[in-house]
Amino acid sequence: MSADELAFWLRTRTVGGTIIIELHGELDMLAHRELGPRIHALVCRGAADVVLDLRAVTFLDAGGIRLLLAVREHVAWRGGVLRLIRGTPRVSRILTLVRLDGSFTLLDALPRALAEGAAPEGGRRAVT
Repeated sequence: MSADELAFWLRTRTVGGTIIIELHGELDMLAHRELGPRIHALVCRGAADVVLDLRAVTFLDAGGIRLLLAVREHVAWRGGVLRLIRGTPRVSRILTLVRLDGSFTLLDALPRALAEGAAPEGGRRAVT
């Protein structure tokens, strides 16, 4: 990976009362440390319902799992609903191996009503 490439980044949009957060790249401890506060701020400023889209996640380790659990906690604290869009078979398998597949509401795709909603807010939000 060159210095100009990002290991991870996110893109957000809000549709009605739902925040959609697309996670991209490697979700590890660095991603947890960098993206966690940004996601927390998004959840705290707006709608309580959140969809985390994992389809573009290429790597998930304990740090990434910790990030998912932190988001779940923030959303639950606000009385919201968290849904995950399944990632690659590798990411889905990791969630199964650590027995978290039953701890989240898992979707195969973004619900149509949300997919046809608003455009991304501010485009790509990069973190190096």
